[in-house]
Amino acid sequence: RGKHVEMALRESPPECLSDPLLGRHLFAKINGTKYHYVESGSRRHEMILCFHDFGDFWYGWRNQLRCLSHSNWVVALDLKGFGETKKPFMASKYKDEVVVEELKQFIDVLQEDDKQIVFIGHGLGGYIAWKFVEKYPSMVRKFISISTPHPRIWLKHVMRSWRSVIENRWLYVCRLPFLPEMEKVANDLEVFYKRFKNSNSVMNQSKYSNLDKEDYKYTVSHTTDWQGPINYFRNFPLADFSRSVLKEEGPKPCIPVEALLIVGNVDPELSLDLMSESAEYADRFAMQIVNGTGHSPHQEQPNVVNEHITKFIKDEVSYMTKWSSMMKVVSQPKFSS
Repeated sequence: RGKHVEMALRESPPECLSDPLLGRHLFAKINGTKYHYVESGSRRHEMILCFHDFGDFWYGWRNQLRCLSHSNWVVALDLKGFGETKKPFMASKYKDEVVVEELKQFIDVLQEDDKQIVFIGHGLGGYIAWKFVEKYPSMVRKFISISTPHPRIWLKHVMRSWRSVIENRWLYVCRLPFLPEMEKVANDLEVFYKRFKNSNSVMNQSKYSNLDKEDYKYTVSHTTDWQGPINYFRNFPLADFSRSVLKEEGPKPCIPVEALLIVGNVDPELSLDLMSESAEYADRFAMQIVNGTGHSPHQEQPNVVNEHITKFIKDEVSYMTKWSSMMKVVSQPKFSS
C-alpha cells in the first residue's frame, strides 16, 4: 500500500503558521461552529474567498495570501472539520446543504453590505464552491475552480464503470466508522506526499521547506484531524447519484457567473477532459492549463496561477465557447513561471 511514515504527535504549532506576513488569524461563529480563517489585505477591497482541498488547510493558500492581497482582500478559510475550525463528530453536519448554508452565513458576517465576491475552490473546496455558486450565484462575481470538475461530472466519472468504482473504492471505505481515520493517522503524511510527489511534474517535495512540511504534520497528527474531512466523503450521494443519472434529461443547468477553470497537465487525479466537460455548466468561462503541474498548480507554480487569477479578476481574459475549450485541451499551451 506504499511507504508508511512513522506517526509522531506534534503538540505545538510551527512558527510559520503564525507568520504575520501571511495575514491575520480570526474566528467567526456560525450556527455553533467556530470557523477559523486568515485574511490579508484591506477589507475595502473586493473579497477573494479561498476553499482548500482534502488533506489541506488555510496554509495551502499562503502564496495567494502574500501576492494577491495588494489589491484584494484575501480570505483563506479552514473548512469545517479542518485545521483550527471546529470539528463536529456527526457526519450529518457535513452534508452539502448544511455546509453551503453555513458558508453563506460566514460571508454575510464578514461582508457589511451585499458586495459580490470572488470565489476560489480547489479539490474538495472546489466541489463545495461549485455547490455554493449554483445555489447563491448572486453573491459571486467571479468563480475560479482549480483542479475541480463540476460535481456531477466528477461523480459520473467515479461511477462510470466497475473498474472506476474499484479505483475509487476508498470513497466506499469512508462509509466505515473510525477505520479510515485510523489509517490516515497511521500513514501520517501519506496524503501530503501523494499530493506533491509526481515524477512528471516540475513540482516535488524538495520545493517545500521543512517548515512547510512541519505545518502539515502538525495539522494532521491526530485522529480527530481526519474525522471531519472524511465525513465529507461519507456524505457523497453515490447511490442516489447513480439512479439520478439514469433519469437525466434536458439541458444542463448553467451557473450565471463567469468562471475560470485551472488545471495542471500532469495531474494524477484528474483528466483534462473532465475539466473541459465541466465548462458545460458555466455560461461564460475561460480555461487555463498550467504545464508541468499536478493537482495543486496554485502551490506548484504560484506565480503563473496568480497571474491567471489577477487577469481573470480584471477581465483581461478571453472567454471561450465549449468547442474552443476542447481545442484548448488539445493544444496544451505553455506558460512561463
